[in-house]
Amino acid sequence: MKDLRGKVVLVTGAARGMGKLQAMNFAREGARVAITDIDAAELEKTAGEMRDAGHDVYHYILDISGREACFRVVEQVESDLGPIDVLVNNAAIAINETVLETPEEHFRRITDVNYLGQVWMMQAVVPGMVRRGSGHVVNMCSVAGKVAAPYLGAYCATKFALIGITDSIRQELRGSGVDFTIVNPGYISTGMFEGSKPPLLTRWVDPQKVADAIVDAVKKNKAEIFVPRAIMRLAAFMRGLGLPKMMDFQFHYLGLGKSFADMKKERGRPF
Repeated sequence: MKDLRGKVVLVTGAARGMGKLQAMNFAREGARVAITDIDAAELEKTAGEMRDAGHDVYHYILDISGREACFRVVEQVESDLGPIDVLVNNAAIAINETVLETPEEHFRRITDVNYLGQVWMMQAVVPGMVRRGSGHVVNMCSVAGKVAAPYLGAYCATKFALIGITDSIRQELRGSGVDFTIVNPGYISTGMFEGSKPPLLTRWVDPQKVADAIVDAVKKNKAEIFVPRAIMRLAAFMRGLGLPKMMDFQFHYLGLGKSFADMKKERGRPF
């Protein structure tokens, strides 16, 4: 999809952070952008900023954990803007708790948003893409979907699942004209993981670099990207060797074991 001018792009979880930057980037490319979020106040603010900048944007309140709600919003977006050309599955939540201390409520909520919500959005959007013979889906996964970290067990599990289902649907729809991109960011300074400490050999990365890489991936039809590329690919390679105890030792030495122990819990945000 080399030219995004006039294309309809739907970005979930776009009221702030990575989603907001992605929406801005696609709008600068000339796309017509629909943004969704559960945070009504921030969503309205972001939509206003985009309109003030001269962009064509529509906004919709959406909790993607509800399958029916996803279908309703997709129907409304296509009524307002036309068929969706690009779906960016960005919405996600995270909380730092040990596996044994994570309550059922948190496990279910994180799974409903980070994994099932992405599935519901694909089920709502992708059939139309298949009928038209074109479309692109961007699933915001994570290097945490390749290499799990302590204190983020529930979050990591959903990212592993999202990578797996993206691999499945990509193969199922091979030759359909619908393409998929897996995005694996590392330590991105959006505030979502505020209080965390990147281990040795890594650093905080400007989220704008991720947003830029996503637009580039859609235009060049890349199946999977890592940001930053070298060190995140190395981490995935280490796990892929099938030597978990060796990996555990190395990651402990680098400081990954305590990386998320002091991550701040964003109590002010909807959970």
